[in-house]
Amino acid sequence: MNVLISADMEGISGVTSPADVNPGTPGWDHFRKIMTADVNAAVAGFYEAGARNIVVNDSHANMHNVVVDLLDPRATLISGRHKKHCMVEGVTKSTDAVAFIGYHTAAGQQGIMSHTYSGDIYNAVWLNEEICSEGYMNALFAAELGVPVVLVSGDDLTIEDAKRYAPDAGFATVKRCVDRFTAECIVPEKTFEIIKSAAHDGLSRLHKPEPLKGPFTFRIEFAAANQVIAATHIPGVNQTGTREATYTFDTMEKALRCFEAVTILGNTSRDAVYG
Repeated sequence: MNVLISADMEGISGVTSPADVNPGTPGWDHFRKIMTADVNAAVAGFYEAGARNIVVNDSHANMHNVVVDLLDPRATLISGRHKKHCMVEGVTKSTDAVAFIGYHTAAGQQGIMSHTYSGDIYNAVWLNEEICSEGYMNALFAAELGVPVVLVSGDDLTIEDAKRYAPDAGFATVKRCVDRFTAECIVPEKTFEIIKSAAHDGLSRLHKPEPLKGPFTFRIEFAAANQVIAATHIPGVNQTGTREATYTFDTMEKALRCFEAVTILGNTSRDAVYG
């Protein structure tokens, strides 16, 4: 059985602050080890449930976060930033299941470090008029390939979000959101078992998802007007308001890749002071 683990960082055990996840900082160096432990918990649960080919896709920031020499040797690691399918790189029609470790809620929503792909250029993102978290977006891409989401870990609000796009998955709540940068955290010693058990349970009730049929329309509210101008350099991305743009594609893969491009251009246009 082939399982792909997409590992983000904001929803990792104990993480509450940007200082915990910004690459190169002391906090990040500490929490990347805990991130690896959360991933290892999922690997252990999946292996017990029958998975034998487990691939971890590092999906946070520069995507060099998981500590490879601390990773469970039963898994392999995709490490590095430039990937065709970004957070869901490695998901193919031969993948049996996908897991979202360390995920978080969408831009504009409550939740620990809530955002969608970029921490500060999007006020809100909708996909077919549904609030679009990274989990929702990535789950629809996987479903298009017939791959179900069998595990989601993160704060309590992330789990509530996951119930709408992966109702049959195993859920691992590792902390309770108090505010966007404050959480009541469960210690990693206990979250290891929580994640491991949820992984085992989720994979044990595996079944194919029903893919959402296109078209797929993204509506994006940016934080600043200049970011819209940058994004609309992409053919098919149209300005629909001072800080809003939309685009539509017939497949989720095309829509996802366009969103990645919009994010790159939006970030390049961002000023360090004024946004």
